[in-house]
Amino acid sequence: MTQREVPTATADATWTVGEKYGFGTVCDHDDVDPSRVWYTLTEGAVTEVRFPRIDVMNVRELDFLITDGEGYAVRTFRERRDLPDTVERSAEAVGEDALLFRQTARPTDDHDWTLTVDHATHPGEDALLLDVDFEGEGYDLHVVVDPALSAHADHDVARARGDALLAAHDRPADADPVFLYENGDPIDVGMALSSADGFDWTTADVREGDVETALLETGSTDARHAKARGNVVLAGTLSSHDTTLALGFAEDSDDEAALVAADAALDDAFEDVRAAYADSWAAYLDEVAVPDSVVGDDDLLAQYKTAVMVMKAADSKQFPGAGIASPSVPWGDAVDANDPIDYGYNYVWPRDLYQAYTAFDAMGDVQSAIDATEYVYAYQQDDDGFFPQNTFLDGRTRWGGEQMDEIAFPQVMAQQLKARHGYGLDEAGYGYENVRRSSDYVVATGPHTQQERWEEEPGYSPSTTAAEIAGLVCAADLALDAGESADAIAYLGVADHWVDRLEDWHATTTGTEKHTNTPYYVRITDEGNPDDGELRTHNNGGGTLDERNIMDGGFLELVRLGVLPADDETVRNTVTEYDGDIMVETPHGPAWYRYTGDGYGEKRVQPGAPWMPDETGKGRLWPFFTGERGEYELLLDDPTFDPEGLLETLGAFANDGRMLPEQVWDEAGENDFDWAFGSGTSSATPLSWTNAQFVRLAWSIDAGEPVETPAVVRERYGGSTPTDGPNLDVTIDREGDSARVTGHTDGDDLVVKTQTETVHVSGGDVDVTAAAEADARVTVVAASGSLPAAETTIAYERV
Repeated sequence: MTQREVPTATADATWTVGEKYGFGTVCDHDDVDPSRVWYTLTEGAVTEVRFPRIDVMNVRELDFLITDGEGYAVRTFRERRDLPDTVERSAEAVGEDALLFRQTARPTDDHDWTLTVDHATHPGEDALLLDVDFEGEGYDLHVVVDPALSAHADHDVARARGDALLAAHDRPADADPVFLYENGDPIDVGMALSSADGFDWTTADVREGDVETALLETGSTDARHAKARGNVVLAGTLSSHDTTLALGFAEDSDDEAALVAADAALDDAFEDVRAAYADSWAAYLDEVAVPDSVVGDDDLLAQYKTAVMVMKAADSKQFPGAGIASPSVPWGDAVDANDPIDYGYNYVWPRDLYQAYTAFDAMGDVQSAIDATEYVYAYQQDDDGFFPQNTFLDGRTRWGGEQMDEIAFPQVMAQQLKARHGYGLDEAGYGYENVRRSSDYVVATGPHTQQERWEEEPGYSPSTTAAEIAGLVCAADLALDAGESADAIAYLGVADHWVDRLEDWHATTTGTEKHTNTPYYVRITDEGNPDDGELRTHNNGGGTLDERNIMDGGFLELVRLGVLPADDETVRNTVTEYDGDIMVETPHGPAWYRYTGDGYGEKRVQPGAPWMPDETGKGRLWPFFTGERGEYELLLDDPTFDPEGLLETLGAFANDGRMLPEQVWDEAGENDFDWAFGSGTSSATPLSWTNAQFVRLAWSIDAGEPVETPAVVRERYGGSTPTDGPNLDVTIDREGDSARVTGHTDGDDLVVKTQTETVHVSGGDVDVTAAAEADARVTVVAASGSLPAAETTIAYERV
């Protein structure tokens, strides 16, 4: 065996595919010292093992290599879906009461072997255990580990010892760690892989180095490196084909401490660790209610339990309530991992967190719902009431786009906790001031949004406006509890006005040659004029289209949030146009695109290739729309689709690990990447939003109506637009640092609101001054009658 010099050459690295077939961690979120390890699985490899937080990926992949000493060498990890392959792989859920998975691999040619791997994170050690069972005569079994410590693939030092494989993050002095900080200090991770029965041979190398290349191509172990630096790879020949591996971790780049953790984990029998891991999830499920809609159907029940566990597993533990959108990097095999600038969906979106909140609320996990609400106010809200597009776990802004639905949803969450569970502002870790700040931001800025719920376009969006209206009505309810009647009047007045203007801003009466059932709601309008035929160029390369020809399902939020009745004529017209334009009947049932011309998906020019931001993608079908449609159908006397059938369809979009995806493939026929019609693609899997939608639809079927709907919103609008309020005739002028409002109302009350001040006076002749920054919106609301049923009239202007 030849010992060679330390390699330092570096090959480019990417993350791995976005479709995960397994996702796990110990369910010990309430423990003082919880487990700090999460992992994901593809078909054939462990991917992106996370430590010491859910957002810190450290292992690009860990897989196995089978060789025969005569030039045969085949890996269990399928790095390229578009290349010939001789291995059949699977990753399947094991049981239904824990996030447990089993990977298997076997050849499809004339070789004869079978590899089975089970997994469990250790409840008491920072380690992931892999129980390995290899059957086959005349073969060697090697484990291959490709680290990307601290989420960087290019800054590691690897060491191969006779008894272990070790790696430590070696952060350059001038490196920008982007988000990987813990209490102000960089997170630098050490890693070690240990085998219960040892190794016959080990090596360290850089990716595409001479030893790694020889091993992977021919199975050669004639040479080795004891150390490598840069984009490293570690490999070892297992002394036993029936053994347990431990992947241990430690902070401060301490690979020796990581080895201590790995060896300590191996002191416990795998079956004991697996049992303790499973018990943690079983204990959680014992506290979660099960809806009748899934009882009696083994597949639906198992999918329900998995969806519940996936949402809980996505919680960060360190910041209770901070659930990430997905433990994946969508199309990660095309995303740079050397010095990455994009870490996929490993962040907290207030919108996605709201979706998880609705599911936690529905299934009776009130504490998780409380945690999510307290998290958004404590960590994501700024002093102006703004919530950024998404944040790191500690609340620092990652993308700071203004998405008004995300600013409105927390008020819905807070009001629902109070109304449904008696968890009011006195008990909460947030106060009325949090509610006021964000509601005032909505009043001062909405309904226009810089980005709608697809994070791409500015303008007037039905889904955004629905969230804003619901948020303001919920905020008014909380304002009354807090004794802030002036705020309640203002919020109700603005909400009433926006309900009254819904069709003016969002529904075209002219239609086009393609869409003739008018009026109908469009995806978004630039200036709030849905009839002007303005051309809209999609931000992700979906082309340029007349706004009237761009459909999406956002209008259904107006129904789900209690603003409009399901049988509203414009809603029914829109359903017809929506289904005709962007619905696809898959082998599992109906599914919908995000919107007409969406480009966020696998390539158009090479169908199935990973999406990249080069404007050549084609958006695929999003399963949670099937769930949203099921909630809508529950409200109809003559439903187009059976809601229970749509729940089955949604569940059928899951893969063999019961992981529900962001997108599924949208067409029949062969493609170079083996995507199957109605099955997940390399977008984000599992997606917390999709899992939340499955849970929520299951409970909505039990209730006979959408469980998301805030009663306070439905009661105010009751299936009809607001009645006319009192007369209001005022003039709004700038006067120094203030706005002056003069005129008359025959209402009982008048409120002047800016983001700086709120003034409440009796009706009649009006001469009111309120502090207002330059170019601030000044909102004037007149009200008659008792709250919360008061009738309102509004005037507003920027001065």
